[in-house]
Amino acid sequence: MPNDSIKHYASNALWFLPVAYTMTALWWLPEGDKYFPAIVLLTLLLWGIRKIALKSTGNTEQNFRQQKIAFAGAILLATLIFGVGYVQNDGSITQLRTLAALSIFAGLSVNASVRPKVLTTTILISGAAFTTICFFQYFAADMSRAHLHYNPIPFATGVATTLVIVLFLAITTKQKLVKTAALILTPLLIGSVAMTGTRGVALPILLILLALTLLFLYQRGRSHRIATAAIVAVFCVASATGAHLLQDRLNETMADLERVESGHNSGSIGLRLEFWSAALALAKLEPITGLGDRHKEQFQELAKQGKVNKAAANYAPYHYHNQYLDTLVKHGILGLCALLAILLMPAFLAFKYYRNNRFVFGSVLSITFLYSIACLTDVPFNHPATISMFASSMIALLSVQPEMPAYSAESEQDLSVTT
Repeated sequence: MPNDSIKHYASNALWFLPVAYTMTALWWLPEGDKYFPAIVLLTLLLWGIRKIALKSTGNTEQNFRQQKIAFAGAILLATLIFGVGYVQNDGSITQLRTLAALSIFAGLSVNASVRPKVLTTTILISGAAFTTICFFQYFAADMSRAHLHYNPIPFATGVATTLVIVLFLAITTKQKLVKTAALILTPLLIGSVAMTGTRGVALPILLILLALTLLFLYQRGRSHRIATAAIVAVFCVASATGAHLLQDRLNETMADLERVESGHNSGSIGLRLEFWSAALALAKLEPITGLGDRHKEQFQELAKQGKVNKAAANYAPYHYHNQYLDTLVKHGILGLCALLAILLMPAFLAFKYYRNNRFVFGSVLSITFLYSIACLTDVPFNHPATISMFASSMIALLSVQPEMPAYSAESEQDLSVTT
């Protein structure tokens, strides 16, 4: 039915609006992350108006998605735990507001599916925009670290998230135009990550590229010698280029390590060691529910006791440069479990539902790995932009039909990601 088809596509386009915003305009606008909850509320409003106008009985969208319900439940659980913690101990209202918006969005998207063409178009636009921004700021504006309106670290996490999805799009799609665009964007995005000068994000990207290269060599190395040589060459060039762009940051790393060896924890790495040590001590004070905003006072108490050096005390960290420890200090074991649920649930669902879909399976696992490593030196789940990027990307990927061979011919022409 033409009318039913139009209504179905309009519905999917509507729910996908927060994903499209998160992958694109959120990073382009000053303080674009603050508008994400408003985008979700607008989507909810339009969705409700549409339901009333069409007098929907719910029969047109019964594509029950256990995988999306599970992830939505993980986000809701985190929102409730962090919300109770905020009421008890105060904390970050921006983090809580973003989680609440994501809970609403995840609930809205449970019965929705994404058209492959819409998803690939959004991904490619996101990749092209990030590339343009990074190359312009690094070369034309002569900035040492590309970041536009954000701190370089969360900005780099956003670039790397798009890179991972574009990479697996290039590997899996059978559409020549899409594959060509993705293959062009992949090395450009690798360079873009390097241009942010963010070591904690560049490392997991390098490991992902290395793992994929070794996997290809193991599976097809002998039978595809030319392809093998080309892939190894590309990996070497990409690694060398990234190392060159990160040269200043690598030099800083070596200098910091020398200071740490000499007993001076005043550099970037040394301060992190001080913060981590303090976090382990603070976590013992309120192990179940955490300290909330009271962590600042307790941190200064540690400084007075000589358990934290003067440089770290003067820095007075808002967070502890490690997502796991930071969450443990502020929200306790309950908060840490909620964080791990959000972080690991998509990977579990990918293993359960998408093992035959290389695009979704590879993207979800690689994004999970990216954030898991990034959490060791930063707090991506504290920043509204990176929380939104992670959750929205996962919701979009989990909205791809698990049974890809059962796709319609039209969908397969848009994006073929079967093995």
